[in-house]
Amino acid sequence: MTQTPKTLTLKDIFSPGGIISQQLPGYEYREEQLHMTNAVARAFAASEHLIVEAGTGVGKTFAYLIPAISLAVKTAQPVVISTNTISLQEQLVTKDIPFLQKVLPRDFKAVLAKGRRNYLSRRRLNSLLTFEHGLFDTMDEVEQVKTIVEWVENTEDGSLTDLPIQPRPHIWNKVASDRDNCLGRKCPTYDVCFYFNARSEMHEADLLIVNHHLLFSDLTLRHHDPAAGILPDYDYLVIDEAHHLEAIATRHSSLEISNSQIKWLFDSLHSPRNEDSGTAARFNSTQLIDAVGEAREQANIFFGAVEVYFAGLDSYATTQRIDKHNTLKMFPHGNILDQPLSQIEKTLKDLLENVAATEDDEQELVSYVNQCRRLREELDMMIQQHDPDFIYWVESSSWGRSPRILLNATPVNVSQRLNESLFDVKEAVVMTSATLSTNNNFAYFKKRIGIDTCRELLVHSPFNFKEQVKIHIPRTMPDPNSVEFIPAAVEEIKHYLKLTHGKAFVLFTSYKMMDEVFEEVEPFLSEIGIDVFKQGGELSRTDMLQAFREDTDSVLFGTSSFWEGVDVRGEALSNVVITRLPFEVPTHPVMAARVKQIKEQGGNEFYEFSLPEAILRLKQGFGRLIRTQTDQGIVVILDPRIRTRSYGRQFIDSLPPCEIVA
Repeated sequence: MTQTPKTLTLKDIFSPGGIISQQLPGYEYREEQLHMTNAVARAFAASEHLIVEAGTGVGKTFAYLIPAISLAVKTAQPVVISTNTISLQEQLVTKDIPFLQKVLPRDFKAVLAKGRRNYLSRRRLNSLLTFEHGLFDTMDEVEQVKTIVEWVENTEDGSLTDLPIQPRPHIWNKVASDRDNCLGRKCPTYDVCFYFNARSEMHEADLLIVNHHLLFSDLTLRHHDPAAGILPDYDYLVIDEAHHLEAIATRHSSLEISNSQIKWLFDSLHSPRNEDSGTAARFNSTQLIDAVGEAREQANIFFGAVEVYFAGLDSYATTQRIDKHNTLKMFPHGNILDQPLSQIEKTLKDLLENVAATEDDEQELVSYVNQCRRLREELDMMIQQHDPDFIYWVESSSWGRSPRILLNATPVNVSQRLNESLFDVKEAVVMTSATLSTNNNFAYFKKRIGIDTCRELLVHSPFNFKEQVKIHIPRTMPDPNSVEFIPAAVEEIKHYLKLTHGKAFVLFTSYKMMDEVFEEVEPFLSEIGIDVFKQGGELSRTDMLQAFREDTDSVLFGTSSFWEGVDVRGEALSNVVITRLPFEVPTHPVMAARVKQIKEQGGNEFYEFSLPEAILRLKQGFGRLIRTQTDQGIVVILDPRIRTRSYGRQFIDSLPPCEIVA
């Protein structure tokens, strides 16, 4: 390690000739980075929350990592860093943190924390092989189990990411470490337990790197029981990619029950296809077989009622809100699954009391008792709709012989929950992203996450957008809701893709429009020697991006997931075409409920929800183009409303200052 004075200031670290520039080739001093670093350090020192929008190129990871490391080492307590994407997590763990460990004068330990169910349980694997092997009888399932058995003898990590295959979810669920099905120190494999070894590592860390899902799993558990957290106790937190905060909080505050989930529970207890596998066979219980059989029949009736409801709708909707009136129509006899689940629960408890069982057996039974109890409670909540702060909706993800049906209960607003479980209990939460502000302020973001007072900082990108980007807004485009729009968009897209000879993203707000435009544009591109990739085709998202990077003149047609989190540097991406302003039509039950709530409170749903959301989305799409100081290119916006509507100026003002070309 490079020996440097122990009393380094932040300026000593970041300034020209400082320790980063000495060790990192190509590093350039940026005032914006130092400005953000000072703000993070002040927020930690004052135990205040902080919101920072840091434009592309600021170098925000170093700007929060260095104050976090300093705080953790000085106070001997961990700082948690949470990201939304795997790519950012990998950047922190494999690049940024190892570099700082090399150049900073104080040693510190960073650990990548994973959720419990990412780790294999040796005891549950043994139980599967002994009692439940018959549950997996297809050739593919048998091979996957065999691969897991071979892998567990050699892996040091024992986590899903280390496994050379991606097992089917129902197979991994049978061998994953599980809170309900854990013997703790009583387990014969405790000393070699992958999860508890990882947990021990976490408790020794100065920095804990997590993803948002693990963060909110931990916060949810702690909210109900402060001693039940997954992570070690911590008071200081950095949330990167914080524009996902509301969505992740919503997901973790929601309930979801699917027909496949219930079927798998019943199959695990007793599968008619494999009489010698499952809990009933393990304890030789005809009573459990009968109870599961009755529950299975009632589940078929229960979810069949949902199918009938969807079949009666006039549209091809895949999601539908259900109020109490619709629920009564769908389930006139109430929760018909309650009694059979209660009977299974009673039968399992009888087995616990009357069968000579090992600790392993007892834990298996207790786990299923808890699952049945929770399922009954959640079904009751969804059907009775007790909580007025939730909306209740059903979803059918596919049609055919066996559609997947989901029942959902989702809070309309998570701001109070975020206050109670996060902002009220942590000393300092730093939230950062490249896209948090609308109209150059954080009012919308703060309202959505429910925070009133905090420090705020808007740090613009150091890139010279006036020199690097031109925004093209064609003057002759018709209104996007007219029949003339798509033919006109096709001609403009052909023009601009020919202008840059590919090297482009074409971003859409719907699959329908993307497919229509692709059909018209692809033959033209083929004639001029440009390959085109379309989201939803044969290639996965990762493979498609890699192919796009390698074929410098290619074009990628994408929808929602390509508006953000995609990093293509250099000439390969020189043109981003935005077909429509990204207004989200609030057809999804959760979005519709949030719009309705704003109306009921006397607000304007367009200016308080639809417009700010679209502005943030446009910023994300624009942000795909310029990733380094040497990138150059054009952004084409085909939607004429950015010029013709009064709100259009807000979109322009949200983007960096660029030359606009008609």
